[in-house]
Amino acid sequence: MSTLLSTLLPENSQLTFSGHETFVLRSNWLKKAYDILRYAPDLFYQENAFVLLGVGKNMAQSIRFWGRACGMFERSPAGIGHDITPLGRALLDDEGWDPFLVTPASHWLLHWQIAARPEAAFTWFYTFNLLKGGEFTAAQLSHQLRSFAATQELRIPSEATISRDVECMLNCYCRADTRHISTNMEDLLACPLTDLGIIQVLPGQQIYQLVSGAQLDLPDALIAFAIREMLRVTKRHTISFSELAYAPRSPGRIFRLDADSLLSRLQRIGEITEGHAYYTDQAGIRQVAWPDLDTSMDADALLAKAFTGEVHYV
Repeated sequence: MSTLLSTLLPENSQLTFSGHETFVLRSNWLKKAYDILRYAPDLFYQENAFVLLGVGKNMAQSIRFWGRACGMFERSPAGIGHDITPLGRALLDDEGWDPFLVTPASHWLLHWQIAARPEAAFTWFYTFNLLKGGEFTAAQLSHQLRSFAATQELRIPSEATISRDVECMLNCYCRADTRHISTNMEDLLACPLTDLGIIQVLPGQQIYQLVSGAQLDLPDALIAFAIREMLRVTKRHTISFSELAYAPRSPGRIFRLDADSLLSRLQRIGEITEGHAYYTDQAGIRQVAWPDLDTSMDADALLAKAFTGEVHYV
């Protein structure tokens, strides 16, 4: 594995190009799995898991994939079964932040969970972090993914596997009335990622476009959370504006924030983090500093703030 991926992937993890069975994430799936996993951690090892979930067999496997990809539950280190993560509990519990995933904050959070972690769903990570240029066809993206796997000394997935993964990714984000790839309309309309509007298909063409903008419904606290995670992973306390706008795992790339909008958000980071982080622009050096990263406002507090609406949107 190359240096690039070794710095991005957790130890002993592998890239994933399948598991969703071509089904997009549906808004009720994570809550449905969460409620059953609370008393049946071995849910996805039971032959009748699909009956308990009220879906088809392939959909049950897809729910397992999406739960892991979104970081709601994970394989239990103690044996057969899955453990609900602290994030899954905070989001999906009956008294959680948004158990039925109806708010923009939850949609952006799920997108970040999938697109910021290469081990979760690599096609998503590649598209929002490594893809050069903002326009592509499904075939071009598939080719680039296979070429990237080859350059990183990875096992190269088959063309069919990559094509299905790309199609599923596009179906998650593109609206039904503008899609040219055949899809199940119910799946598409129910996906919480569709409303983000960050991938669009050009009218009358099979060309897709990554769309940047102000992202008015993206909470400031969620951007602060993403910055905190970026610093935590890289074991740093300062980060430049350029990195926050354009580097892999950055809020600029993953949330498709244009540079001016990102700058206006960063100028409020001191308020959002209660003074623990701050933005500076001195002698042409623009950066965010978070000196007490290990002891200050934690990720849960920032996410809770994003869901309680204590911050304003621009």
